[in-house]
Amino acid sequence: MPDITIQKAAAQDVPEIMKLLEFVNMHYIPSEEMPELDYRYYFVARDGDRIVGTSGYKILSKTTGKTQLMVVHPDYRRLGIGLRLQAERLRAMAEQGAQRVVTNADRPETIRWYKKHFGYKKVGTLPKVHEFGDPNIYEWTTLEMDLTQWLAQQNETERR
Repeated sequence: MPDITIQKAAAQDVPEIMKLLEFVNMHYIPSEEMPELDYRYYFVARDGDRIVGTSGYKILSKTTGKTQLMVVHPDYRRLGIGLRLQAERLRAMAEQGAQRVVTNADRPETIRWYKKHFGYKKVGTLPKVHEFGDPNIYEWTTLEMDLTQWLAQQNETERR
Protein backbone atom coordinates (compact mmCIF):
# COMPACT_ATOMS: atom_id res chain seq x y z
CA MET A 1 0.00 0.00 0.00
CA PRO A 2 1.54 3.33 -1.03
CA ASP A 3 2.05 6.08 1.56
CA ILE A 4 -0.26 8.78 0.20
CA THR A 5 -0.29 12.31 1.58
CA ILE A 6 -3.00 14.89 0.91
CA GLN A 7 -1.94 18.53 0.76
CA LYS A 8 -2.94 21.87 -0.68
CA ALA A 9 -1.99 22.28 -4.33
CA ALA A 10 0.69 24.75 -5.36
CA ALA A 11 1.10 26.68 -8.61
CA GLN A 12 3.80 24.29 -9.82
CA ASP A 13 1.33 21.36 -9.46
CA VAL A 14 -1.01 22.64 -12.20
CA PRO A 15 0.70 20.87 -15.15
CA GLU A 16 0.51 17.50 -13.34
CA ILE A 17 -3.09 18.18 -12.32
CA MET A 18 -3.96 18.88 -15.96
CA LYS A 19 -2.34 15.59 -17.05
CA LEU A 20 -4.39 13.70 -14.43
CA LEU A 21 -7.59 15.33 -15.67
CA GLU A 22 -6.98 13.81 -19.12
CA PHE A 23 -7.85 10.38 -17.64
CA VAL A 24 -11.44 11.55 -17.15
CA ASN A 25 -11.69 13.93 -20.13
CA MET A 26 -11.86 17.00 -17.89
CA HIS A 27 -8.73 18.77 -19.05
CA TYR A 28 -10.46 21.28 -21.35
CA ILE A 29 -9.68 24.33 -19.24
CA PRO A 30 -10.57 27.03 -19.94
CA SER A 31 -13.87 26.01 -21.54
CA GLU A 32 -17.57 26.69 -21.19
CA GLU A 33 -17.79 23.84 -18.69
CA MET A 34 -14.76 24.91 -16.66
CA PRO A 35 -13.58 28.49 -17.19
CA GLU A 36 -10.56 28.22 -14.87
CA LEU A 37 -8.66 26.05 -12.43
CA ASP A 38 -7.62 28.09 -9.39
CA TYR A 39 -5.01 25.88 -7.70
CA ARG A 40 -5.50 27.78 -4.40
CA TYR A 41 -8.75 25.82 -3.96
CA TYR A 42 -7.35 22.42 -4.88
CA PHE A 43 -5.79 19.53 -3.03
CA VAL A 44 -3.41 16.92 -4.37
CA ALA A 45 -2.72 13.36 -3.32
CA ARG A 46 0.97 12.49 -3.52
CA ASP A 47 2.84 9.23 -3.61
CA GLY A 48 6.30 10.61 -2.92
CA ASP A 49 6.87 13.32 -5.51
CA ARG A 50 4.17 12.00 -7.85
CA ILE A 51 0.69 13.57 -7.88
CA VAL A 52 -1.80 10.70 -8.10
CA GLY A 53 -5.05 12.55 -7.38
CA THR A 54 -6.64 15.94 -7.12
CA SER A 55 -9.86 17.63 -6.02
CA GLY A 56 -11.05 21.21 -5.98
CA TYR A 57 -13.87 23.41 -4.83
CA LYS A 58 -15.20 26.93 -4.85
CA ILE A 59 -17.44 28.92 -2.55
CA LEU A 60 -20.67 30.05 -4.20
CA SER A 61 -22.18 31.98 -1.28
CA LYS A 62 -21.84 32.41 2.50
CA THR A 63 -23.47 29.01 3.02
CA THR A 64 -22.90 27.06 -0.21
CA GLY A 65 -19.83 25.38 -1.63
CA LYS A 66 -19.38 23.55 -4.92
CA THR A 67 -17.00 20.75 -5.74
CA GLN A 68 -14.85 20.99 -8.83
CA LEU A 69 -12.91 18.32 -10.67
CA MET A 70 -11.80 15.24 -8.83
CA VAL A 71 -9.69 12.46 -10.30
CA VAL A 72 -7.46 9.68 -9.02
CA HIS A 73 -4.88 8.11 -11.32
CA PRO A 74 -6.21 4.71 -12.56
CA ASP A 75 -3.27 2.86 -10.93
CA TYR A 76 -4.26 4.28 -7.53
CA ARG A 77 -8.03 3.80 -7.56
CA ARG A 78 -9.83 1.77 -4.90
CA LEU A 79 -7.30 2.72 -2.22
CA GLY A 80 -9.51 5.32 -0.51
CA ILE A 81 -7.71 8.30 -2.04
CA GLY A 82 -10.91 9.76 -3.49
CA LEU A 83 -12.58 9.53 -0.08
CA ARG A 84 -9.68 11.41 1.49
CA LEU A 85 -9.62 14.07 -1.22
CA GLN A 86 -13.38 14.59 -0.93
CA ALA A 87 -13.24 14.82 2.88
CA GLU A 88 -10.41 17.35 2.69
CA ARG A 89 -12.30 19.67 0.37
CA LEU A 90 -15.51 19.30 2.39
CA ARG A 91 -13.66 20.37 5.52
CA ALA A 92 -12.11 23.32 3.67
CA MET A 93 -15.54 24.47 2.52
CA ALA A 94 -16.95 24.09 6.03
CA GLU A 95 -14.11 26.22 7.43
CA GLN A 96 -15.24 28.95 5.04
CA GLY A 97 -18.85 28.76 6.25
CA ALA A 98 -20.45 26.37 3.77
CA GLN A 99 -23.37 24.41 5.17
CA ARG A 100 -24.35 22.66 1.97
CA VAL A 101 -22.38 21.46 -1.04
CA VAL A 102 -23.42 21.13 -4.66
CA THR A 103 -21.73 18.67 -7.01
CA ASN A 104 -22.25 17.92 -10.69
CA ALA A 105 -21.35 14.46 -11.96
CA ASP A 106 -22.02 12.54 -15.14
CA ARG A 107 -20.86 8.97 -14.60
CA PRO A 108 -23.44 6.71 -12.88
CA GLU A 109 -20.73 5.05 -10.74
CA THR A 110 -19.55 8.46 -9.54
CA ILE A 111 -23.09 9.54 -8.69
CA ARG A 112 -23.62 6.33 -6.70
CA TRP A 113 -20.28 6.90 -4.88
CA TYR A 114 -21.25 10.44 -3.81
CA LYS A 115 -24.64 9.23 -2.57
CA LYS A 116 -23.25 6.22 -0.71
CA HIS A 117 -20.30 7.84 1.03
CA PHE A 118 -21.42 11.43 1.55
CA GLY A 119 -25.22 11.41 1.65
CA TYR A 120 -25.78 13.39 -1.53
CA LYS A 121 -29.25 13.60 -3.02
CA LYS A 122 -30.09 14.28 -6.66
CA VAL A 123 -31.66 17.73 -7.09
CA GLY A 124 -31.70 18.09 -10.88
CA THR A 125 -29.83 17.90 -14.16
CA LEU A 126 -28.03 20.35 -16.41
CA PRO A 127 -27.22 19.93 -20.10
CA LYS A 128 -23.52 19.83 -20.93
CA VAL A 129 -22.36 22.76 -23.01
CA HIS A 130 -18.97 21.35 -24.04
CA GLU A 131 -17.43 17.88 -24.31
CA PHE A 132 -16.30 17.28 -20.76
CA GLY A 133 -16.30 14.11 -18.68
CA ASP A 134 -17.96 11.11 -20.31
CA PRO A 135 -18.55 12.11 -23.97
CA ASN A 136 -21.47 9.64 -24.18
CA ILE A 137 -23.45 11.39 -21.42
CA TYR A 138 -25.01 14.69 -22.41
CA GLU A 139 -26.07 16.07 -19.03
CA TRP A 140 -24.77 16.61 -15.53
CA THR A 141 -26.62 15.21 -12.56
CA THR A 142 -26.73 17.88 -9.88
CA LEU A 143 -26.29 16.50 -6.38
CA GLU A 144 -26.52 18.28 -3.05
CA MET A 145 -25.41 17.33 0.45
CA ASP A 146 -25.92 18.73 3.94
CA LEU A 147 -22.37 19.55 5.00
CA THR A 148 -23.36 20.36 8.59
CA GLN A 149 -24.92 16.91 8.98
CA TRP A 150 -21.91 15.17 7.41
CA LEU A 151 -19.50 16.98 9.75
CA ALA A 152 -21.60 16.00 12.78
CA GLN A 153 -21.46 12.36 11.66
CA GLN A 154 -17.68 12.58 11.19
CA ASN A 155 -17.22 14.08 14.64
CA GLU A 156 -19.38 11.35 16.17
CA THR A 157 -17.35 8.66 14.39
CA GLU A 158 -14.08 10.20 15.58
CA ARG A 159 -15.31 10.29 19.21
CA ARG A 160 -15.96 6.53 19.22
